[in-house]
Amino acid sequence: MNRIVLLGDSITAGVMDGFPSPLFTHKLRDALAMGDLELINRGVPGDLARNALQRLQADVHLANPDIVTIFFGTNDVADEKTTLESYKENLCTMIDEIGKNKCILITPGITGPTRQVFRPLAKLHQYALATQEVALKKDITYLDWYDIAFQHKGENLLQPDDIHYSEAGYDLLIEHLVPLLRKKLTD
Repeated sequence: MNRIVLLGDSITAGVMDGFPSPLFTHKLRDALAMGDLELINRGVPGDLARNALQRLQADVHLANPDIVTIFFGTNDVADEKTTLESYKENLCTMIDEIGKNKCILITPGITGPTRQVFRPLAKLHQYALATQEVALKKDITYLDWYDIAFQHKGENLLQPDDIHYSEAGYDLLIEHLVPLLRKKLTD
């Protein structure tokens, strides 16, 4: 049995119309099309990378996963206490505690026009670059979701709240995430 933990915030939790949903998990399971697969979604709306460190034991270690996707940044960008350096340190600590061979980092994505005051694209891009920097430093697989999402119109990927992804947004994310997961499962 292959076990994958999806660790993140409301985007990982699959928030649709303001409420967590199984959409992301179900779409990912269908796309992977593996009978011996368990997906455990540990997305927490409003979560930050530093908060996730406090729940690693309960949400990751007890599950004993083969792979952990780490998908933060969208809330960290808007948090006054989170600096770019502390964000990178939090990711590094997660990777060290989980084990680099199990981890896949996903950069934060984009937001729409109504979210630019607290989550501007330029700052999200900085956090995406910081996520890549950590992945390269730790020599782990990563998905540059920011770059992929930025190439599309926000209204085609985002729900009306301008922060959470629509079904089309999740489809695009999964299209790029599945090959990385398959490769890691076969390595």
